[in-house]
Amino acid sequence: MTSARVALVTGGARRVGAAIARSFAQRGYDLVIHHGQSPREAELLAADLRQQHHVRVAVVQEDLRDVQAPARVIDTAMRQMGALDVVVSSASVMEFVAFDAVSPEQWEQTEAVNLRAPFFLMQAAARVLRDGGVIVQMSDHLAFETVFPDLIPHQVTKSAVTTLVRTMASALAPRLRVNAVAPGLVLAPERMSEAALQHFLRDVPLARSGSPDDVVQAIHYLVDAPYVTGEVLHVDGGRHLRR
Repeated sequence: MTSARVALVTGGARRVGAAIARSFAQRGYDLVIHHGQSPREAELLAADLRQQHHVRVAVVQEDLRDVQAPARVIDTAMRQMGALDVVVSSASVMEFVAFDAVSPEQWEQTEAVNLRAPFFLMQAAARVLRDGGVIVQMSDHLAFETVFPDLIPHQVTKSAVTTLVRTMASALAPRLRVNAVAPGLVLAPERMSEAALQHFLRDVPLARSGSPDDVVQAIHYLVDAPYVTGEVLHVDGGRHLRR
């Protein structure tokens, strides 16, 4: 069994997920990068991290809409690395759809990735994480707001994640810890206009957007804080204060 610490990051090939994956390699972790549909990005990132930081990096592709996929991700991580210390569940989907146009298929796909997969990932991970292991679930500031009627499946599933984290923290203590990070606008959606960005920032007390590094710092605080479990850490520039 490996003596190096090992982290798994789901949705780790792009955007904030890639920043999270990179941060673990920078800290000397061996790493498993999960992706759903980004093979080129995942392989390029893995090659870069191996070269820069001299850590082992494995890549696993699984569609988390498949009910068996979370268990396969964990099985692959253990097969490749032999141990697991940290799981960051970052993969999610967010689709803008008017509430009266949401189809059962869209609802089911969002729920599958944003809620069902995190639970079964935690379930499988809990069986193999080394003592003192940590699970960090990515939530969303939208889980705590009610002003985005075009994002109802996303908001509802992310709200449920909060309950999931608290419940699993209780169930897995004292051997493992489970926490969540709820980012605000740290990386604008790819289709977000400048006008929409400025409108959003009016309700952010710090009056600016954040960066992926803000999320990274929050995750590593939770990984390194041995007396913190069941916590949802807001990284939203204070937006939650306006609710």
